[in-house]
Amino acid sequence: MPGPVFLENDPVTLRPADEEDVPFLRENGNEPHVRATRHAYRPADEEWAERRLGGTVGENDDSIGLLVCADGEPVGYVRLIRDHPWVHVTRDAELGYWIAPDEWRNGYATAAAERMAEYAFAELGLHRLTASAFETNEASKRVLNRVGFVEEGVSRRAAYVDGEWCDVVRYGLLRDERESKG
Repeated sequence: MPGPVFLENDPVTLRPADEEDVPFLRENGNEPHVRATRHAYRPADEEWAERRLGGTVGENDDSIGLLVCADGEPVGYVRLIRDHPWVHVTRDAELGYWIAPDEWRNGYATAAAERMAEYAFAELGLHRLTASAFETNEASKRVLNRVGFVEEGVSRRAAYVDGEWCDVVRYGLLRDERESKG
């Protein structure tokens, strides 16, 4: 039985992953279309998937990772990474997400990113979110723009994707920008 809903936003719910979700995480973490959209430097094995159980990303207690579910079934993963020692002073986090390819174009990434941004600012009291997308990932750039992120710059040839170096577009969203949006 899946774990309890942690956050809701039409058309998705976000909940911690449990043992039953390990195959979904592992299989989709290794799916070539998903891997091509994120910094995946090694295959998603059992240990990688298990670190995502219980609502964390396996990084530290300040990071949050949740399954994106539609109609009760997992369709993706969203996370807030807070991994530097001064995070409590800067009050920032990095947003990341992926959706299983069979579920693309249903609005799930946008809904999950919207809900995590809302949670980050309203519940965690964060000041700033960052995110990035490969220059070639038009869908992810659209998601970030819809949520209200602003392009802040480009890290040239910063990622190795499909045998080629590509640029990484960096985005930021400030709490007051989010509040004025919605």
